[in-house]
Amino acid sequence: MVAVDGPYDDIRDVEGYHERMTDTVGYSRVTYFDTPGCRKSSRSYSRQYENRAKGMTGIWSLTSGQVVEANKAPLPPKAGRWLVEAGGRDVELRAEDGKQVYEGSDLELEVTGDREYHFRVGDDEHVLDESELQEKLLDLTSYVPSLNDIVDSMEEFEAAKKAGRGAIAMSRSATLVIDGVEVEISADRMWGEATYQAAQTPITLFQDVYEHRPDQHEELAEIHGRDVIDRAVAVGN
Repeated sequence: MVAVDGPYDDIRDVEGYHERMTDTVGYSRVTYFDTPGCRKSSRSYSRQYENRAKGMTGIWSLTSGQVVEANKAPLPPKAGRWLVEAGGRDVELRAEDGKQVYEGSDLELEVTGDREYHFRVGDDEHVLDESELQEKLLDLTSYVPSLNDIVDSMEEFEAAKKAGRGAIAMSRSATLVIDGVEVEISADRMWGEATYQAAQTPITLFQDVYEHRPDQHEELAEIHGRDVIDRAVAVGN
C-alpha cells in the first residue's frame, strides 16, 4: 500500500484509481454545457473531471495500470457513439451497417398503421405519428462525440468566425432501429461562442496531457490517429 504525493490507492489493481477519480467528497455539484453534438441541454457533474486531469498530467502518482486508465477515461472516445435513455440509464446503441440498434427490453416499438406507431418506454405507452415519434426519440437520445468530431466542429466554427459569422447550424442525424423498426432522426444545433468555449474543455485537457506527458504520445496516436492528434493540438490556439 503506497501513498505518494496524493491520496491512497491500492496498487494491486486499478480499482483504487476508479474510486479516486469518481470521489465527490467535499465538492459541490455544478452545471456545465453539454458535450457538443448531444441532444440533452445540461447535466451535473462533480470535481471528478479535475481529479482525472491530475492523474493524467502526473500531479498524482499512478501505477502503470492506472496510467492506462487515466489515458482513456476522461478524453473523448476514438469513435462517436449514440446513447438512448432506457430503464433510468443511458444505454449505448450498437452500430450496425450505418444504423444504431437498440437491444433491450425497456423500449418497444411497433408499426400500427400508416405512419402510426405504438411506442412503449418503461411503463408508459404512446400512440404517435411519425413526427411525434421522431421528437420523442430525439428527447431520449444523445450523441457522445469522438475527438475527431469535436475538432471538426471547432474548426468549422473557427472558419465561420473568420468569415464574419457569429453562429452556425450543425446537423447530426441517425437511423435508429428498435424491434426491427427503423426511424430517422435529425437535429440542428446552433454553435455560438458559448458552445465553442464548452467544446474547449476536453480539448484543453487533451492538450495539457499531450504537453506534459510525451511518454503517452504514441499511445494517443494509436487510439485516435496521427492526423486527429495534430489537429487537436492546434485547434483553439
